[in-house]
Amino acid sequence: MAVPRRLSGIALTLVVAALTAAGCADRAPQAQAVPEVGWLVADHSCAPDRVRAQADALVRTGLRDVGFRELFIDCHDEDRARIDADSGVRADLASLGLHMHPLPSAQRRTAVDAAAATPSGLRTAVTRRVMRAEPLVVTGDLPAVPRGTVEMLRNPEIGELVRDRRAAPGAEVNGDPETYSRAIGERGLLVSFTNTGPVGRDMSIPIADLGLADDDVVLAREVWSGRRIKAEDGELTIRVGAGDAALLRIG
Repeated sequence: MAVPRRLSGIALTLVVAALTAAGCADRAPQAQAVPEVGWLVADHSCAPDRVRAQADALVRTGLRDVGFRELFIDCHDEDRARIDADSGVRADLASLGLHMHPLPSAQRRTAVDAAAATPSGLRTAVTRRVMRAEPLVVTGDLPAVPRGTVEMLRNPEIGELVRDRRAAPGAEVNGDPETYSRAIGERGLLVSFTNTGPVGRDMSIPIADLGLADDDVVLAREVWSGRRIKAEDGELTIRVGAGDAALLRIG
């Protein structure tokens, strides 16, 4: 998104400086691995036909085209050896532009269950991974995942943000666990709100807390909905449903 006319490069430089002071200093990009985006086969036997079915579904739903190109398998040792020995499976996946990997234990613990998550729960889980610069691994029987869930995951911007080469996690703003900020790219900024309460409410952040000048015209776009928001009275404000999250992109 183009930087608003009056939102100067100096202001966004202040953003990066503020985030560095808050404890999310940008480490050397070349020293960090870009987080992965992938799908976990929800079948511990990892039968070849099951793996192929999930791969076909990634293509058919368009998820492959927005970045879900890694197909993770979580098999028992003997089953993993069997599927690793089946060169036909790897060749079939490669022909679809997909790659198959064993699943690291850390990603197994944080995989998002697309079949079980509510829309608000999915937005919250994925937003959290974006803001923490963590891998996004989704699991579930993809052909049975609700269409609305697939549409949310098909947002091309989500995969882009997960794989941002800056790979520096964000931090709480002013110690508020419901509000995070994260620098992305060379001049961009993300802000997330997570409403952990039982009812929907307006959530705000003073733009001065983001290192932006109070008199700047600050424009943001909510990534999930595409809604555009303009700062008013020195604050960015958005309505967030109960148990839901909003992800704002500035710059």
